[in-house]
Amino acid sequence: MSAVSITLACTFAGGSLVMAAEASAAPADARRSAADDPADGNYDLGGEGTEQVVVEEDDTAEFFPVAGASKEAPRITRSETLKRADTWVGKGIRYSQTGSYKGHRTDCSGYVSMVWRLSTDMTTDTFGPRGVTQKIKKGDLKAGDALLMPKSDRAGHIVLFDKWVNADHTRYVGYELSPSGVQHHELPYPYWPRYANSFYPVRNKSIVDDAQLPLDPGMTEITAGDFTRDSRPDLVAVQVSTGKLFLYPGTGKTGLDTFSDRVEIGAGGWNAMRNLTVGDFTGDGRPDLVATRRKDGKLFLYPGTSGKGLGVLGERVEIGSGAWNGMRHVTAGDFTGDGKTDIVAAKSDTGQLFVYPGTRKSGLDALGDRIEIGTGAWNGMNKVVAGDFNGDGRPDIVATKTETGELFLYPGTAKPGLESLDKRIEIGSDGWNDISDYAAADLNNDGTDDLAAVDSAPHQTGKLYLYRGNGKGFNKRTEIGAGGW
Repeated sequence: MSAVSITLACTFAGGSLVMAAEASAAPADARRSAADDPADGNYDLGGEGTEQVVVEEDDTAEFFPVAGASKEAPRITRSETLKRADTWVGKGIRYSQTGSYKGHRTDCSGYVSMVWRLSTDMTTDTFGPRGVTQKIKKGDLKAGDALLMPKSDRAGHIVLFDKWVNADHTRYVGYELSPSGVQHHELPYPYWPRYANSFYPVRNKSIVDDAQLPLDPGMTEITAGDFTRDSRPDLVAVQVSTGKLFLYPGTGKTGLDTFSDRVEIGAGGWNAMRNLTVGDFTGDGRPDLVATRRKDGKLFLYPGTSGKGLGVLGERVEIGSGAWNGMRHVTAGDFTGDGKTDIVAAKSDTGQLFVYPGTRKSGLDALGDRIEIGTGAWNGMNKVVAGDFNGDGRPDIVATKTETGELFLYPGTAKPGLESLDKRIEIGSDGWNDISDYAAADLNNDGTDDLAAVDSAPHQTGKLYLYRGNGKGFNKRTEIGAGGW
């Protein structure tokens, strides 16, 4: 479509959403150079729709909001925004305020909402009021930020910033969806002259720089088990900066004496693993460690031994081939009631919760065919962990609802399939999103599992706290680890 006679056209006309077709005649690359700038002043803006679309998106990324950000905007890295922006370039997507493509409205703000992985498609005049964006200075612009004209109805527009073209920062490369389609092209800062005074730079509050800002800079992937075999639960955690695996031996004492000095049990490389969980999968009475390798989604079992230090874990064995990167919330417990430890995990794209029955066999036969025990919605939860929290001898699940920060208990029933978990009970009000990780164990030996939890601001180390289980929830927390977590 030519830009010659196009003005702002961003109203949502109502009616049902339709799928934007992928035109077979679409160009392989929709990038445009400065030579294509319109010369007649009729600039090719895209504007925004007036109706917001609630998005049900297939996404495997962890859903962690950044402190101060909108609950509708999950944590996302700058490199991920550019990768997502590229997925619509060259697809022949037609601009339409009443259309959708893969669940997102096909106008400028719907496109940027997709790129930022928002749970709701915003409009140009709601990015700021809904708490998603904040104004920034021109000199602070980085890849994944945006140039916004936040006018309502037919007068707004938003462009995703990629990079500067020149040293004096008068031109940049940006992504936008306009009546000419999705383009990755060069633009004058902040936008074509007619509208330049109406645009200003903004940042998604949930965006984070890559690599330099890990979510948990201290310890992560916390899990628990009695590796010292003294009937006192120990903690196991990965040090983010080194990738080393450490064991914190339980002492049976309280407060800051709950754990003794940590012991290295894995030399480097553990930051390449995720979803660590502990259970006796081999049936030899020793706790084993299970983890997913990030790069290929393989699931490995690290058998527990009678050794110490770097000899605590034996040589790993593959028990799940690929596809485990599509699973999240991996935890362990005897959910089938046969005396064997099972694995529970949620499928990222559908939110279904599955139990993988333990068989005590070796290798790829270590787990039986999975059984669905929860329908949908589990990709809206985070920090899921299994334990006996009500003291009835059956494994339950505790999880945080990402949207609200509430903590819920899902009591185990020992029944099969979708009856495995009873109706959830709220046991913690908002604020649990401030907890970066937790592990379940009966740390005070009263027959009810407790939570050892790290309270830390994003990108900061935190403190370790004990939330003692009382059969119905948790008592007031006690500090058991000072700093460095």
